[in-house]
Amino acid sequence: MAHKCFTCVAHIFEKGKALIARVLFIIHGIITVWRVTDVYDDPLLYLLCIPMGLLIAEFFVTTCCTSDGEWKWFCPSVFLYIVSVVPGIWLLQYDVYHARQTYKEVHGLEECGYDTVNETGLRAIQGVSIPIELSSDEWALALEQVLLILLIIGRWLLPKGALTRDQLSQLLLVYIGIAADSLEFSLETLKEPDVLCNLLLIVIILAIWSWSLLQFCLVMTAVAAPKPRMAVGKHERTFCGGCCENEIWALMMSVVLQDAPFLTMRLYLMVKYKVVNQMMLFFTCKNTMVVLLQFYRMAILCMNEDDDYDDAESGPVKNGKTNTLEFVEMINDDVKCVVMPEKENNKEK
Repeated sequence: MAHKCFTCVAHIFEKGKALIARVLFIIHGIITVWRVTDVYDDPLLYLLCIPMGLLIAEFFVTTCCTSDGEWKWFCPSVFLYIVSVVPGIWLLQYDVYHARQTYKEVHGLEECGYDTVNETGLRAIQGVSIPIELSSDEWALALEQVLLILLIIGRWLLPKGALTRDQLSQLLLVYIGIAADSLEFSLETLKEPDVLCNLLLIVIILAIWSWSLLQFCLVMTAVAAPKPRMAVGKHERTFCGGCCENEIWALMMSVVLQDAPFLTMRLYLMVKYKVVNQMMLFFTCKNTMVVLLQFYRMAILCMNEDDDYDDAESGPVKNGKTNTLEFVEMINDDVKCVVMPEKENNKEK
């Protein structure tokens, strides 16, 4: 009876945390839409709240249709949150670009400046207001920073699903690194003088940044779970010895969704627009090393899988030589099988 009560309380607690995570997503989404409608003064922009309404429906569907309270490979609540906030950040960045262009034309400047916008607050709605005044670019940056922080906190609050606690802790650490890299990429590249008033570059940078956020929708840890010892003659070889494990997929997704696009964009700015400074050189070298190390890691994992396959096929004897580790393990298993019955017979006597 006590065990059932404890299980029921734990289940309610997990649902409560999942609901809190979605409430945080909705609050931030509402503030983002509030700011966008305040800037553009267009009621149609309230349609951006539709994904937030779907978050409520998604909560009941996920709770009723999954045994662990979360889907195995994809997190729809995080996806809906990103879809509700990212378009607003795009619109705010376009407003910043438009304000810089206007300031440049009015003052007859040859180049755009960075701090050209006065501080503004949020217009009160039905007597409700937020006493915060920021410039247009600071509003966009603040909402982006809160987005990345809530993606990490939300993943912590959401049910872990099929993940173990160890895998969830590793996943959260990976998310922190992804968030830091994404924020640094958008912040540093959008501040470049050649980018400030170049709408095409701004769109490309925001597209790459938005593309990198899809990593938060994928529920996979960067470290694969330990694999059991393979039985002799019961192992089938697959691509790279069956290396398409969680860790391989995580590395591939990291390269495709983040590191390769970031590196390509930085190299493009350096070659095409001659954007060469200390920070650009440092982060370009960092992205290059990360991509090379990730491919190196994937190659090592594949080679290890092939070695395991060869050891499983050869058994304790390989090329006429004894595989000592496998031989010792087999002996230990045989000894356990012999000793355990003897102990049971002695107890019966």
